[in-house]
Amino acid sequence: MDLSVVAVPHTLAHLTPLLPAPPARVLEVGCGRGALAAALGELGYQVTGVDRDAEMAAAARERGVRVVQADVREVSGEYDVVLFTRSLHHAEDLAGVVDHAAGLVVPGGQVVIEEFAWERVDHAGAHFLHDNRALLVAAGLLDAEPPSGDPLDAWVAGHDFLHRGSALIAALGRVGSDLTTVGTSILWRLVNGRGGVWTEPGTHTADVLDTIRAAEERRMAAGLLPPVGLIASVRR
Repeated sequence: MDLSVVAVPHTLAHLTPLLPAPPARVLEVGCGRGALAAALGELGYQVTGVDRDAEMAAAARERGVRVVQADVREVSGEYDVVLFTRSLHHAEDLAGVVDHAAGLVVPGGQVVIEEFAWERVDHAGAHFLHDNRALLVAAGLLDAEPPSGDPLDAWVAGHDFLHRGSALIAALGRVGSDLTTVGTSILWRLVNGRGGVWTEPGTHTADVLDTIRAAEERRMAAGLLPPVGLIASVRR
C-alpha cells in the first residue's frame, strides 16, 4: 500500500502555507522513498533529499529526486528550508541534529518539522486507533495483531522511548525565532501499527484511510480527539 497517495496531499495542505515561495532550496531529512520531495519539486522547489537507508535513497532517486545517502550531520551546503519529515522523533542526539540543521539554513530561512506528539494520545485517541485497526483486520485489509490489554497502555509502551512532541518544539525554539505550530490529524497514518501489513494495496485501501482521516478530523474539530500530528517552524 502506497500511503503517499493520501499522505502527500494532506502534508502539502498544511506544510506549503509555512514555506517560502518556490524555487526555495529545501533539504528534506528522512525523505524515504521520495514521494513528498518529488511533489515539492513539481511545485517548483529545489529539493534535495537525505536518508541514511540505501534502499530508501535508491527509491527516491527513481522518482527523480536528488538524494544524499547520509546522516544529516554529514551534509553541508546552504538551504532556505531544512525539513524533517517524521525523522526527528527517534534522533539519538536531538540537540546535535537540530543544531547542525540550523547551521545549514541561510539567515531568514527556516527549520521545519512534520512530526507527531505521541504524548498527546489519550484514551479516546488510543481507542480510536484500536477500533479502526480491528475493523481493518476484520475487513481483510490489514494483517496485524491488535494490542492486548488497555489500548492506551499499549500505545505508551510502544512509544515512550521516542522524543515527545514538546521536546521537539523546545529543540526548535532553541535555534530560531517566530515559532509556529500547527496541530494536524495523524492517527489515520498510524492505524496499521508496528508490523502491520496491508493486504490490499490498491485504491480501495487508500479510500478507507482517507475516510478514517476525515473521521479523525471531525472528532478533532468537535474536541473529542487531540491533534496528535504536529507541524512546526522556526526562522533563523
